[in-house]
Formats: sequence, structure tokens, C-alpha cells
Amino acid sequence: MFSIQDDVPAGFRLSGIARPHPHRPFELLLPLALADELREKEQERARIAQAAREAEEDLRREEFRTRSSPPAAAPAAPVPNPIAFVTAFERGVLRRRRDRQHPVLRGEELLRVIGRIATLRDKDYQKRELELTKKLELAGALRGVANPAFRPQKWAKALEYLREAHPHFAEVTDFVARRVTLSTHGRQPLRIPPIHLWGDPGLGKTHYANDLARALGAPIRRHSFENAQTTSMLLGTERHWSTASQGMIFQEICLGRVANPVFLLDELDKAPRGSQYDPLAALHSLLEPVTACRARDASLDIEFDASLATYIATSNDPSRVPESLRSRFREFHIQPPTGADALLAARVVATAATQQLGIGGFAATCPAICKKLAHLTAREIYQAVQDAAARAVDAGRFHLLLADLPLDALDPDERGTTLH
Repeated sequence: MFSIQDDVPAGFRLSGIARPHPHRPFELLLPLALADELREKEQERARIAQAAREAEEDLRREEFRTRSSPPAAAPAAPVPNPIAFVTAFERGVLRRRRDRQHPVLRGEELLRVIGRIATLRDKDYQKRELELTKKLELAGALRGVANPAFRPQKWAKALEYLREAHPHFAEVTDFVARRVTLSTHGRQPLRIPPIHLWGDPGLGKTHYANDLARALGAPIRRHSFENAQTTSMLLGTERHWSTASQGMIFQEICLGRVANPVFLLDELDKAPRGSQYDPLAALHSLLEPVTACRARDASLDIEFDASLATYIATSNDPSRVPESLRSRFREFHIQPPTGADALLAARVVATAATQQLGIGGFAATCPAICKKLAHLTAREIYQAVQDAAARAVDAGRFHLLLADLPLDALDPDERGTTLH
């Protein structure tokens, strides 16, 4: 045993332990990880107790103000007991496995919102917002964390598919795979830094993002900035607007099942400029974990944790994206596949195109046809194969011939020749 005067060995710390008798405390020599965890739990308990006391004091002041003011047009909504509410809402937060569950809402924050709703005079607003807070209350503070590392065999197959179907995205796939591997060696949830995919149109950037989200086991929500005018789609509209609604970030995280959904920020370079409301403004805080942990949805005026969300942005011309945003992304320049990669990608895309038709018994696209299509982008291959399939079905066949391919899908040198 070591006394306080002894040298503490590396990797350990003397930690004070409370005893029933306050005048007889003692200390234990604990590993650093365990000591830090005990201290964090104690701080969390103190925070919850302090927040509950502050919420109770706020409600007491609000009740005094309400008694001193004229009666409201609508009856006040019932406000729960602060300590009991926070304790019940955050049940399991301290005992959770940090790599599998993550708290996205704090009990005192939801309690604050409920207290504000209690003062609303508009019955319709009050009813609607109380229904929403009830959903949040039932869901609790915790959300799951999507991580393919929990199912290694399935993840290995998903990686193999990504590399076959999207060989020109290999650098991105490797980057994500390393983050997944890193998560298996720590006690923290999977966090993938924001990704920016830029390159010519038709390279399959959106298609890749959808396949990547599927491989990660996370839901994906797309938002195109081509016609965006404000940040309301991301973080909601304020309650005084007649069309007030929650933003997609709040909907997917707080009303969804996981704390780390994927958000596809499509056509980032086409966001309108010079308008009064900058549609890109909210991204400056959402893309930084330090500020994203206190994201605020305007509709319900509620603060929540969006720090685990995965953002995948796409653009054709990165120079049109503000440098202040580009610095927050890991950027990848996507170029068309060549050689064997192009042939492999053509085969995978052609197969997906015929399967998407939903025609039972339709034969797989033969290598000769895939070779003719390999010079095209993923989007062009997809369109050409579906056009060719329509011609084949119209002719009473359930397989493709070279003659079914549209002429504009061929190399210029082959368009004047007859296909056999």
C-alpha cells in the first residue's frame, strides 16, 4: 500500500473517497482511467442537482410573475417536478456505454422549454409544442450510436462493395474505414469529420454518399443548397412564422434513433449569395464539434447535441464555397475512374441499374456491354443501361444486347459502326 507521502506510480492517482463519517476520509490508489471516470460521474451528478435547483428556482419566479400579472387567455400547461423530471429523463446517462449511446438532450433544457410553453397564450401553439416535448420526454436523453465496427463481418462486406462500386472514391473509403477502426480502440463514439467531395458532375458523388451511409448503418438526410434561401431547413424556423417547423438536424437527432446520422449537403457551391439570409451560415457552427454540441433549433427554441453528426458535402466548383467552410472539411477531389477500375465500376453500376427496374429474371449485363460503357460517368452509365433495358423488354427479351445501347452512350469512333 502507498501512503500520501509515497511516490504515486505512473498510470495511477490518489483519489479521495467519501465515507459515512465526514471526519475520517481516506484515499485509494486508482488507475487514471477509473479515477477520471469516477470524477466525471461525480461532476455529472453535481451538475444535474444544480440544474434541477436552478430550474426549480426559475419556476418559482415564473409562478410569482404569473400570479402578479393578469390571467392568460389559455390555461397554463402543467409543469413537472424539476428534480424528479431531470432524474427520470437522464436515467441511464451515467451508466451508458459511451461508444454505443450518446446523450443528445439535457433534462434541464427540456424542462426550460416546457416552462416557456406553460406561459404561451396561444392554445394551438401550446398544444402542438407540448405534444412535441412529450415525444422528447418519452424518448429520453440517450440515442444510439451507429457504428459498423459492432458487426465486423457485415462491415467487411460493405467495404468490399464500396471499393468495387466506387473505385474512384477509394481515398474517401479508406479515410472513413480508418475512423471506424480508431473507434474500436477507444471508449468514445464514432465521429467522422466533415467530408467535402468535389469534382465534375455525374461522377456518382451523391450515389456514393448514400452507399456510404448504408455501410455505416446510419440514416441519411439530403439537403440541396441549389435553391436554399435560409438556414431554416437545417435549424428550423422561428415560432412566429405561420409555417414554423423543426429543422432536419433536430428531427434526425432528437426525434430519430441515432446520435450520428449522415447529412448530405448537396450542391454546396450553388448556394445563393448576396441574400439577406445566408443559407450556409449555420454550417460554421454545425461543422465544429465544440459548438455543435450546443446546436439550437429555432422552432422549439431548444438546445441539443449535434456533435456526432456526419456531414458529406458535394460540389462541382470548390472555389465557389467560402474558405471559412472549406477549412472545416476534409476535402477529396474525385476524378473519373480509369482502366480496370472503370470496367469494374461500369459492371457494378450497370447491375444496379437493371436491379432498380424491378424486373424479375432480367439477366446481368455482359462484360462486352460494360466495356462499351466504361468511358462514361456513373450517371451516364445508369441512364444508358435503363434505356437499353427498355428497348430489350420492348423486344420481348430479358437480357441486353449491344444493339440496345443508345448511340450517344458509345465512343465517338464507334457511333458510325454497326453493333453486333
